[in-house]
Amino acid sequence: MKKRTAGREVFIIALVVAVLCIALGINGVWRSFERFDNSILAEKDTQLYSLMRSGDINIENSINALQRETETFLGRERLKAEIAYWKESGETEGLKNYISSNTLVTNPIYADLVMSHKGKVVCTASGSNSYAPVTGSDANGMSLWKDGNNAYYMAWHQEAAGDITYDILIDLLRLYSLAIGNSNDREIMLLDAASVLAMTAGPDGPVIIETEAETGERLSNFRDFMMSCQKEGIADGISVDTTDDAGHPYTARMVALPSESTVNGEFAMGILANYEDAIAPSRKAAEEILLYGGLAVVGVAGLLLLLVMMRRANAASSAELRVLKKKNETMEEINQKMQALAHHQRLETIGTMTASIAHDFNNLLTPIMGYSIMTMEMLPADATDLQDNLLEIYDASVKAKDIVTRLADLTKKGNEENFKEIEVDDVIQSALKVTLPAKPKEVEVKANFNAEGEMIKADRTQISQLVMNIVLNAYDAMKEKGGTLLVSTRISGEEVVIRFKDNGCGMDTETMSRIFDPFYTTKESGKGTGLGLAIVAQIVETHGGKIYVDSEPGEGTEFRIYIPLAGADMESLAWGPGGEGKFDTKRYSVNLIRKELARIQAEKEEEESV
Repeated sequence: MKKRTAGREVFIIALVVAVLCIALGINGVWRSFERFDNSILAEKDTQLYSLMRSGDINIENSINALQRETETFLGRERLKAEIAYWKESGETEGLKNYISSNTLVTNPIYADLVMSHKGKVVCTASGSNSYAPVTGSDANGMSLWKDGNNAYYMAWHQEAAGDITYDILIDLLRLYSLAIGNSNDREIMLLDAASVLAMTAGPDGPVIIETEAETGERLSNFRDFMMSCQKEGIADGISVDTTDDAGHPYTARMVALPSESTVNGEFAMGILANYEDAIAPSRKAAEEILLYGGLAVVGVAGLLLLLVMMRRANAASSAELRVLKKKNETMEEINQKMQALAHHQRLETIGTMTASIAHDFNNLLTPIMGYSIMTMEMLPADATDLQDNLLEIYDASVKAKDIVTRLADLTKKGNEENFKEIEVDDVIQSALKVTLPAKPKEVEVKANFNAEGEMIKADRTQISQLVMNIVLNAYDAMKEKGGTLLVSTRISGEEVVIRFKDNGCGMDTETMSRIFDPFYTTKESGKGTGLGLAIVAQIVETHGGKIYVDSEPGEGTEFRIYIPLAGADMESLAWGPGGEGKFDTKRYSVNLIRKELARIQAEKEEEESV
């Protein structure tokens, strides 16, 4: 019984909380709608002001265009000649004809041109003399005029020499049509700066309304609001209840700018728009958002419930999926290891083939070297050209044999049994010579070896392989733009420091963190194995050394290798783009050639005896 009572109390509390939440939500929604209406109203006023600014600029541009054309016409020599003739003869016929045919007639807002002398009208372009000013000229020389038919004009007053003045009349209705136009969703009214008349769009085109004339309620309210804003010199907006031409009530929004706030400076401007048409779509959209948002919340709640049920139903399936995923990862790992093993076997096969090919090349180069020397011995002393040619053949054979020998050395396996005391500078120079055929022409190699005579206990083949791998990578990094590879050795305590620095493309942090991983490469497929630097790291570790790398994209890369004893910075040129440098093949003297011939002959006799 107590449990039921407690459960009922919890239910009542939950119901009260739910009702309070609903009430607070409804109140919040109501207030949100009010704020939304206010924001829409402010946005609508901003749009209306922008529309007025557009019409304002159009008015200014239209008046300025007419003024520029008028100045051009009034400055013509023909007009000056006609005026001079009129003053001399007293005849106005020629002057009237010229003024009446002026080029201003092509301007859409031009109405007439009135020429006066000492305040008395001399002639007009239209021939009418019924014009009279209604207001005085303002600071811009503009005033309101009226003709005998009670038609209003805006007049621009211009002073000329000899007490002559010109008044260019502007057709206000055409100015309104050109600058403002007509729109079904808004009504724009212009009020002159003196509040004498207003212009607005009528059913058959723009109309002029005198400020004291009787009009309908809507236009009267609109005109009175604009006159109050013009009098107080403020921009303002109000909402009023009014009726349209058919007598249907609606809420109108009126926004006005005084003439002193407009660009044209001659007219106050106002817009009357249907506020309900502006707010209704936004309010409807907000209501739809509220409705569809509620549906979305219900849908999300149902989806959560469905997910909970599916989670329970799929618990066993998820466990089985994890087991299958783990098995798949294991199979993938095995597959990767199998591929790595197959790749390693292919590399071993290539190494074996390289050793065999190197042996065959040595067998071919030996007779070339021998016969070139023997032929040189048989030449007469004055056959210097032939001797030089044979010497070039011999030199090229020596270079080729040296490269082949070092390639063969790289195919040999290195282990601690092969560790011997070797001179570090010598093995590095020898390895660099092997890489020369792969050096791009735009790359130069500079070296400074400062560990001469210093010995390290190492496998010569492995140290050569270490140097070649790093140097070939540097060549590849500089092959597109060229650059310089700096190789140096120096002694640091009881270690030798071998330093390789290039100014190639460099590496980012992520690449540097993986360069010593086996089979990791940034080269295109088929252009790299990803084992070069991994082998370098293994060789350094085998020799009890340390390796460091510094690199930045676009700045190049530097490797520093520490093995018990080593190096310094480089200064002298080792190999340049043209192959020049201290390691070029030497020219052999006749004595050296004879010694080499004797050695080859001895080797040949030894092979024949075997």
